Formats: sequence, C-alpha cells, structure tokens
Amino acid sequence: MRIAFFGGTFDPPHSGHLELARHILKLGITDRVLFVPAYDPPHKLGQQISSYSDRYAMIELLITDDPEIMISDIEYRAGLKPSYSVKILKLLEKEFPDDTLQLLIGGDSLATLHSWYKAKEIVNQYEIICYPRKGYIVDCESLLKHWTSKEIDILLQSVLQMPYFDISSTLLRDNITDKKISKNVKENILIYIKNKGLYL
Repeated sequence: MRIAFFGGTFDPPHSGHLELARHILKLGITDRVLFVPAYDPPHKLGQQISSYSDRYAMIELLITDDPEIMISDIEYRAGLKPSYSVKILKLLEKEFPDDTLQLLIGGDSLATLHSWYKAKEIVNQYEIICYPRKGYIVDCESLLKHWTSKEIDILLQSVLQMPYFDISSTLLRDNITDKKISKNVKENILIYIKNKGLYL
C-alpha cells in the first residue's frame, strides 16, 4: 500500500486540505493519505500556533467521512524539537513496514526543499507528490542552483497538473468570523473553534 505523508501545521485544517487529499486519491497515485500535524514545526519557530491537541482534534473532525484519509500523532509521540520531515518518515517506516511512504508537499515547499534537513536524502529515498500553489513556479532553471540533473528530473516529475486548492490558513485565522471565509471550514470545526475560543 502507498501512503502519502501529508505534514503541516493545519491551523486550522480546511476544505483545501481535504479536497487535495481526496483528489490525489481519486487520481490513483496513492492509496491512503496520512495527515501528520507538526508537533514543533521548524518553519514556525517563534510564531504563535494553536496547541497540538486542538490542531489534532480539528483534523479528526475534518476527515470523519473519509476512511482512506487517516491521522497520525507520531510527531507528538516522538517529541522531536524541531520535528524534521525526514526523521518522521523514518519513524513512519517502522510503523508501516510493509507499505511505501510518499511525501505530499506543495509547490511552495518544493521551491525551498533544498533548505530542508537532509533534503537530498528525502529526494533520493522517497517518492514526492507535489501539488501546485499559486505564485510558485517550479522549473528546471529554478532548481539548477541546488540539485543535480537526476534530482531535477525527479522533482519535476513529482509536480501534478491539477486544480489549485489554494486556501490560506493564515487568512482563515484572521477572518474566521467572516461568512465568506468560514465556508472553507467544516461546520463541526467552526463549532470547535468557537467553543475553544481559538483565533480570537
């Protein structure tokens, strides 16, 4: 079985995250999507984010109707600070020894992938699935500075031709009470946010 590791802060999780997961499942390029909320995301150091337990609970509410979409608390259990993707992938391999792990990232992450911890190990050991993000064009020229020709071929082949599911968690946090914005958040998650007093 192929499992796509979908890491992120998910603060809050929204319809874009869910539709993306459903879309790549429909394309048949993976068999399961595994949401892995970040415990201590290195790219968010110094920023205020919701508690891990709240973000985890909201993802559970997001994926209630989709048996092929799962969630893992492995980053919390590992307690890594910061939690680098390659280390989490290694831990997931032990939990899913008979499965093939894939890394699901956006075009924004692909553009900066060279700066990730052990980036070349990730590219050479794991299949990458890259979904497009508005404003980020990944081409051979932009990758030449950081990757070999073989690695560039791998990265370019990972980019999917698909619709944008470009909803900003930042925008949602800042405007969570706006009806036009909140339509991108499931009703059960909006209720959770209100009850917990998040993003006030």
